[in-house]
Amino acid sequence: MNPDALLNTELPIIQAPMAGVQNSALAIAVSEAGGLGSLPCAMLTPEGLEQELACIRASTRKPVNLNFFCHQEPVVDNDRDQQWLNALRPYYEELDLPLPAQSGPPSRKPFNHELAAIVCEFRPAFVSFHFGLPSSNLIDQLRSRGIRILSTATTI
Repeated sequence: MNPDALLNTELPIIQAPMAGVQNSALAIAVSEAGGLGSLPCAMLTPEGLEQELACIRASTRKPVNLNFFCHQEPVVDNDRDQQWLNALRPYYEELDLPLPAQSGPPSRKPFNHELAAIVCEFRPAFVSFHFGLPSSNLIDQLRSRGIRILSTATTI
């Protein structure tokens, strides 16, 4: 099967989802131009995801891809973070730079049941994953809605 038939697009192009630097506008433009537009979803709240999906639904009927991360969330360790800030303090002072604030909770959330429910209601043509795959029950939930699954190999 050729890529065009697999993707159901005019062009064999999958736009890279770029978390933190794009929203639905780029995904819509790529899909409208004949490729597979991709919305990066890892940094979106459930409400933010719903807003972006509403924009997509209002702007195109072409296939789109929603991209999520599948990773283990890091454990926030404020004491460890403070030790790093203290160790780096002389360099910040030397360069007359303010110390960064402590990191707080991670801003990238892995794919979960709440997001899957939103995605299943929207029914995109594709959902893709970085840094692994979600549990088989989440994959089955997506497939039961006719959603195709893509994954990115990020390591050997």
